[in-house]
Amino acid sequence: MLIRRSFHVASKLRSADARAACCRPKKCRRRDNWLKLGGSSMCGLAGILHRGRVRDAGRRIGSMAAAIRHRGPDDDGFFEDADISLGFRRLSIVDLHSGRQPMANEDGTVWVVFNGEIYNHRELRRELEAEGHRFKTDHSDTEVLVHGYEQWREKLLDKLNGMFAFAIWDQCARSLTLGRDRLGIKPLYIAETSEGSLLFASEIRALQASGLVSLQPDDAAVFAYFQNQNIWNGRSMFRGIRQLRAGHYLVDDGRGRREAEYWDFSFNRRSKAPAVAATMLRDVLDETVDRQIAADVPVMAYLSGGIDSTSLVAAAHRRDPKVRAYSCIFDLEGVGEDRQVDEREFSRLVANELAIEHVELELPQTVLRRALLPTVQALEEPRMGMAYVNYLIAGRVAEDSKVVLSGCGGDEMLGGYVGRYGYVGGVAGGAARSWWRRFLHPQEASAVERILPLYTYPLIPSEYDAAFTASFKAGAGDYSVAEELRALLARAPSDHVWDKLLYADAKTYLAGLLMVEDKVSMAHGLEARVPLLDNRIIDLATSFDWSLLTDGSVGKKVFRDAVRPWVPQRIADKPKMGFGPPDASWYRGGLRPFVEQVLAPQRVAARGVFNPDFVATALEAHMSGKANRLTLLWSLLSFEAWCEAFDLYGGDLGMPLGDENRLQPLSRSFASS
Repeated sequence: MLIRRSFHVASKLRSADARAACCRPKKCRRRDNWLKLGGSSMCGLAGILHRGRVRDAGRRIGSMAAAIRHRGPDDDGFFEDADISLGFRRLSIVDLHSGRQPMANEDGTVWVVFNGEIYNHRELRRELEAEGHRFKTDHSDTEVLVHGYEQWREKLLDKLNGMFAFAIWDQCARSLTLGRDRLGIKPLYIAETSEGSLLFASEIRALQASGLVSLQPDDAAVFAYFQNQNIWNGRSMFRGIRQLRAGHYLVDDGRGRREAEYWDFSFNRRSKAPAVAATMLRDVLDETVDRQIAADVPVMAYLSGGIDSTSLVAAAHRRDPKVRAYSCIFDLEGVGEDRQVDEREFSRLVANELAIEHVELELPQTVLRRALLPTVQALEEPRMGMAYVNYLIAGRVAEDSKVVLSGCGGDEMLGGYVGRYGYVGGVAGGAARSWWRRFLHPQEASAVERILPLYTYPLIPSEYDAAFTASFKAGAGDYSVAEELRALLARAPSDHVWDKLLYADAKTYLAGLLMVEDKVSMAHGLEARVPLLDNRIIDLATSFDWSLLTDGSVGKKVFRDAVRPWVPQRIADKPKMGFGPPDASWYRGGLRPFVEQVLAPQRVAARGVFNPDFVATALEAHMSGKANRLTLLWSLLSFEAWCEAFDLYGGDLGMPLGDENRLQPLSRSFASS
């Protein structure tokens, strides 16, 4: 029955019996017991809003959920009525025995499937209980979404602090609402069929599994990827498939669909005494970590040896001595200048000083031969960075736990990319290169001129004609990263060039990193939490004057001061070091035969996308040491693996992988003293 919450809410509703009769679906099927409600769970979700156009939707939603079983191996659940089918895969983390989805309100008229965590669900629960809502569970953030939607509809999104993607079906209104968190920490892909059905899912493979969507490469998106090693504005590299953009929601009420942005950055920078700002940030970070280590399973942490991961390890360990730290170290034999990426000295220092158990995953030089294909399969698209390392370390953590803390986002929000800020802050107007001036509008020229060089890789515009075949270019169109960057910077709510850079980095680079973080962890059934992207930390960071964050030579000034009481002094004062394997050297060493096989001229020619001579020239330049083309070679290797994994541009040409290269157990565990 409908619980009467308070007079001013209940008076707007019909009686429980009348409402239930009105909203009762003609067909409703559950494959679990929806009365067993509760729990927080990372998962995979899927749905088909077909409004009667798809007769076998039940079979299709089952296939969609099965395709993302890795995201939630512990349980599944389904809901169907005449207009919609919802599917769910659960990774149990909180309230292990009763947290099942799809979840409904008291009378079964509002249903939700939800992927993520709502960190302020306790405060919202109290607010809703004060309005008369009654909860069946003790601490379910999913149930907060159900009642929050009843109370506030899409305004609920303004109140949520967390990482999430959800679908809410309102049976009385026959309306679907999709929502995604502020920064896009959790993914939500959507596609429309020619008949008008709307499909949505946590991963692209689930859309394909429906049988209603085929995977066809988007030439324009491929061209865009090689301009910036990324895809912007929610696009995917498959035609007709996109993401609901971060900070947005979508409503389909049967009369039409509308998408709207509910959140964007707001820069309200003010000067504060450094000590005051540091205390404010420390207190918020302390509370954030306290919330985010809440789980009914062990919570672990990545440890690179940098200040972001160290601060999270230290904060978590103070609350739970069982927290373990996990690091990657690399085979440095024959490695040249890029040996500096190995931070074992610092991660071991942290583990020893904090007296925590420390697990190291040591990667041999040839590990990419085994890891490339499964990494790209998990990502579903080529993406930035040497993501195979993230994939492998996530797999190791997943052997011990279902939850890990990640320092992702600290650099973007807290002024960590000191080289980028220094470059942008120091470029004079006359130093701009002529090849991008023609794209600029006069009033925006300064910011775009300064920022654009940071966004033109792995190829620069002068290489486009030589890199791609004429037939591919003809189909790819005239996408321009410069033009898209210009439009993006114009939307930034600040004229300060560093604010514009932060805005662009958050909307593009960080969005890509978060997609990688989600995909490589959930491929192993592991939830990655990102405390440094908590709403309150973002709000604080964007309120601090830039002098508190960086001066263009030292980064994260206030953050260093905030966590200084927690971390070793060497870590607090250490300059930023990029995390990643020494691939530039590895490609010239033990990986050289593999790289040359994958990028052999006959394979490149068979794809019809790149000119074999261009690829051969870039490969020779890197192998000889004349140039460092690491980002281009990684992008080309990822593209090759993507084509093979998803049967694109000629499909399987025989990736040179063999059983002799199977990854062996590589981790070592240390009980630090």
